[in-house]
This record gives sequence, C-alpha cells and structure tokens, in this order.
Amino acid sequence: MAQTMRVASSTEIKGARSMAPQRPAMGAVAGRVARVQHRQMAQASFAPVARAQQLQRNTHVVCVAAQEAPAQQETATQWYGLVANAEFFCNDVQNEPLAEQLRERVRYFQEQGRELDFFLVPNPTWLDAQFPEQAKQVKRPCMALVSSDKQWVTFMKLRLDRVLKFDLAGMTAAEALSAGEALPEFKKPEKWTAPYAMYSPKWWEKFYPN
Repeated sequence: MAQTMRVASSTEIKGARSMAPQRPAMGAVAGRVARVQHRQMAQASFAPVARAQQLQRNTHVVCVAAQEAPAQQETATQWYGLVANAEFFCNDVQNEPLAEQLRERVRYFQEQGRELDFFLVPNPTWLDAQFPEQAKQVKRPCMALVSSDKQWVTFMKLRLDRVLKFDLAGMTAAEALSAGEALPEFKKPEKWTAPYAMYSPKWWEKFYPN
C-alpha cells in the first residue's frame, strides 16, 4: 500500500512538472529584446524624416494656395455697366449733373480711404463682343459707366434713364475696363442752362481706369 502511494506521488510530481510553463531560454529572450530595441531605434531615426516630409508637403500646399488666391479674388468681383452714346455722357446739357456726381463720389471714397470701384470706359470692347444685339441700340461713339457696386449702378440707371444696363458676369477687371477707340472732340453746347460755369473739356478722362 505504501509502495503504491509512493508510485502515485511520483506520477503526480512528473505530471505537475509537465504541466508547469517552461521558461524560454536566455538566448531567445535576448534576441527578442534586441529585435524590439532595433524597431524602436529605427522608428526614432525615421521620425524626423517623416516630419520633414510632412512639413514640406504642407509648405507646398500653402504656396500653391497663395499663388491661386489672387486669380480667385479677381474673378470673384462682379462688374456692372451702363452704356449710352458718349455725347450724352459727356456733353449733354440734360445730363450736366453727372460730372458733379462722380466728383462727389470720388471725394467720399477719399474720405473713407477706399479705392475707387467705378470708372468711365470709352467704347468698351465687351459691348460688341459679348452683347451684339444690345450693341445695335447704342449710337457711336459710346461710353460705359462701369462699377462693382450693384446698388449704385441701379441708382445711376434710374438717374441717367437713357442708358442700357449690363451684367458683366465672369469678366475680370481688365476685361470689364477694356476701352476701345478714344473719343472725338465734342462741340460745346450752344446754350448752357446751369447756374455754374461749363465743365472743362475732357473732364471725363479723369475717371478713366489707370
């Protein structure tokens, strides 16, 4: 009985030893640690390069955006035009307040520190090119009052009355302000009804685009 118990105890001990987790060899542990350290060192060495590449990409995006910004801003400006016979704009006694209105608006812009957004354009090139049907209604030579202020253009349309209004959608400032042939000399009106002296010749040229 005692012998049987000793055998059983020996068997249990062997089973317990076989079930216990085996410790890895020291060489395997050292190799695993070395691989982990190698990966960490590699990641640390590549991190500055990755950051530099990302910074370079971000800088490139900013530069491209800065280059495209002026073109986007220019095309975003909406222009409007009022067109009529040039003599009506410049030399008609019934339209004599126009020069004074433009001068007052220039003074107001200067007081506000604003850049002018309205101009007189002799024989605008876009009239025949973009609006051939409406252009047939305009006596030549002609003049256009061009501005980016839609509300003011609407007011001036009502004030001047005998003008055609145009929406210059999609045009750049250079296109909207493109002038054709210079205006000829106008004869002085035979009768000047205003209580002030007649305006100086070619007063309208002061409102041409620079």
